[in-house]
Amino acid sequence: MALTRRAWLGSAAAALGQVRSVRPNVLIFLSDQETELLPGPVHTPNRDRLGGVRFTHAFCNTPQCSPARAAILTGLDPHKAGVLTNVDKSSLGQPLSPSIPNIGSVFQAAGYHTGYFGKWHLSDSRDLAAYGFAHSEWNGADEDTARRAAAWMQAQKGPWLAFVSILDPHRIYDIPRRIGEVKPRNDVRKPFSGLEDLAGKPSEQREYVDRDQGRATREFTPEDWLKYRSYYLQLVEHADSCFGLALEGISRISDTIVLYASDHGDETGEHGLPYKGPFLYEELLRIPLVMAGPGTDKLKARAGGMVTQTDIAPTLAGLAGLRWPTAVSGRDLTAGGDARDAVLLEYYAKQKWKNPVRTIRTRRYKLNWYNSGHQELYDLEKDPHETHNLAGEPAMRGVQKELERRISAWRGPIS
Repeated sequence: MALTRRAWLGSAAAALGQVRSVRPNVLIFLSDQETELLPGPVHTPNRDRLGGVRFTHAFCNTPQCSPARAAILTGLDPHKAGVLTNVDKSSLGQPLSPSIPNIGSVFQAAGYHTGYFGKWHLSDSRDLAAYGFAHSEWNGADEDTARRAAAWMQAQKGPWLAFVSILDPHRIYDIPRRIGEVKPRNDVRKPFSGLEDLAGKPSEQREYVDRDQGRATREFTPEDWLKYRSYYLQLVEHADSCFGLALEGISRISDTIVLYASDHGDETGEHGLPYKGPFLYEELLRIPLVMAGPGTDKLKARAGGMVTQTDIAPTLAGLAGLRWPTAVSGRDLTAGGDARDAVLLEYYAKQKWKNPVRTIRTRRYKLNWYNSGHQELYDLEKDPHETHNLAGEPAMRGVQKELERRISAWRGPIS
């Protein structure tokens, strides 16, 4: 039976403080290329009715599909999971090894019925049994994926875990051919900066505009960027409608942990850049992350802290009363402990164009350190739009050296 708004709210209230005798079901819903830093308001009624805990500073571990998904599934930094970049014939990535514990295998071993629906992008196989997902399918259209997942959830007996992975708002790549069809929204904001902002920035960003996917929007006018951003918001709203279809598979929120997240963001025209590439600006790194259901009230104290995708797997395990079998890079956010003072992130290659970057982001500062030697240092309190590169300025020498030390302690240059 589909979950009505009244039943949802009633069962959510009953779940507060409830001591569970059975393990909760788990729904993971993943959009593709959705930034938390949207360029205007959106209508997302399904996420809004979910409630729960919304993490305001959630980061992808790398802004690319395959390695970000590996981080979500395994709790490991991309270089530890062995998936540094996209896994397909046009890229340099290696498939995720089935021998690494992941959400599918860990929950299946604990007696869960496991299903995966939609985009995988971690190996060539469509049969994901080796990864612990007894049932897997990809039906193409996002609506079909969500409906099939809902039907599967409704048919399960005993605890289940469903991973639902849709394509939107990744269809923003269609914008060059659809630009004439889009009408700008009245409330969409224009980009804060443009291509002129790339002066003094690492040359990799200019190369992206000159010879990679940035060429598609290089001649965009201010009106075109408003259309880009309007179409993007439309796609985010479509992702929410598919989320609503998936939620129809749940009868009671008191029985189910629900997680909404994305693999990475989109640059949305900031700095004159579209899509994603060898740049680690906030629009690309910040992702939506919402958790609701039994036990998630204990996460409220973490809602404003810095979290990453590597926290998802151990936290879901903690909420379900499971022990993750191996060490991970992330944290079980149910376990308490001090909040992070920084996140450490990485980037490897754009298809077969290697341009590695290591990043540290504290509450105030961000340092992007390219293997080429280029650096970007931003004071996010004074410069939240990351337009003034402070790297090399004498007054920032101490801050820069300390951030370099922390990056080097985490990992050396990326080979």
